[in-house]
Parts: sequence; structure tokens; C-alpha cells
Amino acid sequence: MSDLTLSKRAQSIGDSATLKINALARALKKEGKPLIHLGGGEPVFPAPQAAVEAIVEKAQSRRIKYTPSSGTPELKEAVIKYTLENYGKKVAPENIIISAGAKQALFNFLLAAVEEGDEVIFPAPYWVSYPEMVKMAGATPVIVRPEQGSLQVSFEQIESAVTDKTKAILLNSPNNPSGLIFDAAFVKAVVQLAEKKNIFLLMDDIYHKLVFDGKSCPNPYDYSTNGQNLVIANGVSKLYGLTGLRIGWAVSENKSLISAMGRMQAQSTSCNSDLSEVAAAAALSGDQSCIKDLCSLLQSNRNVLLAELAQIPHLKIHQPQGTFYSFADFSYYNPDSQALAQYLLEKALVAVVPGVAFGLDGYLRISFCASQDSIVEGVRRIKQALENLSLKED
Repeated sequence: MSDLTLSKRAQSIGDSATLKINALARALKKEGKPLIHLGGGEPVFPAPQAAVEAIVEKAQSRRIKYTPSSGTPELKEAVIKYTLENYGKKVAPENIIISAGAKQALFNFLLAAVEEGDEVIFPAPYWVSYPEMVKMAGATPVIVRPEQGSLQVSFEQIESAVTDKTKAILLNSPNNPSGLIFDAAFVKAVVQLAEKKNIFLLMDDIYHKLVFDGKSCPNPYDYSTNGQNLVIANGVSKLYGLTGLRIGWAVSENKSLISAMGRMQAQSTSCNSDLSEVAAAAALSGDQSCIKDLCSLLQSNRNVLLAELAQIPHLKIHQPQGTFYSFADFSYYNPDSQALAQYLLEKALVAVVPGVAFGLDGYLRISFCASQDSIVEGVRRIKQALENLSLKED
């Protein structure tokens, strides 16, 4: 009997570095190790009361059934309101697809929009799943890297990467992992480039309201003329700390695209969780002060992290403008970020994510989602481990 083989696609796709770190951190904690997890993407923040009450009420109804494949009318209404309030754009239910997290919305877009031979452009550093999702959809990821010492690419670099094979540009702002925001001039230029070249522009806006120091993210609709090639993905995971609901969405004036994304979803996951959609609608429609409170907490955590990192010599640190991540250059200690992250896990019992997973080696992504005590102790351990590493090298 011949050996069973996996598909070439399966063999070409790597593990998610962030999910792998999370699993390893959970395993070490289960063993009783005093691990500090500074690699995660989940705020230590309670779920909004409105979402909790909606789940309880729905569960007590004992009617937990299939939902419409592209989302319930109630949740779509909440997204319509959210889009109007945050983007100044009035959309119809047909312009929206609700998915099992923003990640599925992104993947649905790729399945519906690209095919073999197409290229999808995005800048580094990028979220770890972008290259793999593009490859799973059969297209080729085209990564645009910033100049040495910078974490942001220029518009000219994006423009020069466009070819006849380009089908889409993908932007994430504020950026995971750097926390940096693309400014209005950059966003305007990319929106206009995408319209001129007749290619899709997908804005991954999952962190767009988690911004600090009074900043805000530019609104791509301000620069769009017809919106047919513009897609905006969002969700409740980050803004409301509701990662466990797995609810996200995509909005576009291109109803044919949204319909195609819906068909992809209907033939894969069928529909979203009834409980989750009820809870997400309640969060979007309820008291929004929780977002302001979360931003305030995260900004305070960021300041604590930056102050602690500043005590480690030879680091190059860019101040995050949003999200809950910092992306610091540790290349002085080891340009191999995978090896350095493994060293810190073993010697300091601190979990961080290697920068190579985000397309820039030598960096480490350090989350400030954790408690301030954990941040302080975690960086203290990192500093001690790096001092020991330097002594060994000497």
C-alpha cells in the first residue's frame, strides 16, 4: 500500500506563531511553572455587562439554533450603526457579512477575490497570518519591507510593488505588531492608488479605536470615490475584549463581493454561533464607555512597559500609537529572534513572540495586555536574562 500524502497546500502552510506561543504558555503554566505571558493578544479586561446579560438571556430561552449564514438582522443593524458612527458611511445589510472573527472575514475576502497567479501586497511588519492566508487562497504574498531602522513603509514603496498581477493591497492600522498608525496622507494615497489601478484595498481595522495620546486613525472612506474596491474588516474581539465570541465582519459597497464572501462562508462554517451574535450585537449597541476605559488602561500599561524597556541597554524602541503591542529591536543581543524568544522562555520563563513571524527578524513583540505587575516582573526577568547572555558572550 502506498503512503498517504497530504496536499501541497497543507505542506506549505506554517503554524501560527502567536497561537503556538499561547499553547506553549498554557502548557508551562499547567506544569506549575511561574511563567509570565507577554506574547498574547487578549486584554485582561472584563466582558461588557450588556454582552454577558444577552448571553444569559439567550441561553435561558433554550432556543439556540442556526443563524442566517451571513449574520442575524439584529447584528447587521448594530454594524450599520457602528459603521455610520465611526466611518460616516451608511451601508445596507447587503453590504455586510458577519463571520467567525475578523480572521474569517479576511479569509472569505481572499477566497472570493483572488486566484492562482494573483498577488496581494502588504507591508512588513505584518500580522502572522497574512502570508499563509494569501497562500491558502492560491495567490502570492508580496511583502513590502521598511527601510532599516524603520517600522513603516512609504507610499512609494507600496506603489512600486504594484504589478499587472496585483489583485489587492492589505493594510492593518494601527499595526499588529508595531502599534504604529499609517497617517492620513499615506492612507489617502493608497486608497487613490487602488482605485486608479482597479485593485481591492482591504483595511484590517480590528484595532482602529484602540489608540493613545488623543490620536485617531484616518478614515479610508474620506478618500474613496465609489467604494467598490474598498473593504473594511472589524470585530468585537479587541475593542470589547470579547476574543472568545469569535465575531467579526466585513463591510463593502461592492455587494457582489460581499455576496461571494457569503457563499464561501456558507459552504464552510455555514453560520456563526447564535449566542455569540446576540452578545456581539449587545456589545455594539450598549454602553461604549468600556472602549474608553480599555484604551486608558492600555495606554497606562504601555507607559509602564516603555519605562521598563528603557532600562535595558541597546534596545531600539518605537512608541506604540495604538493596539496593545510593542515591537522592539533586540538584534544587539541576538539577530535570530526565534532563538532569542526561546532563550527567554527557557531562562526567564517569559513568553514573547519572535519578530521573524511578523516579517522582521531581530525584533520581539511584547504585549502590554497583562497586568502592570506582570509587565514589570516580565521585563525585569528579560533584562536579567539578557545580562546573563552578555556575560556568557564576554
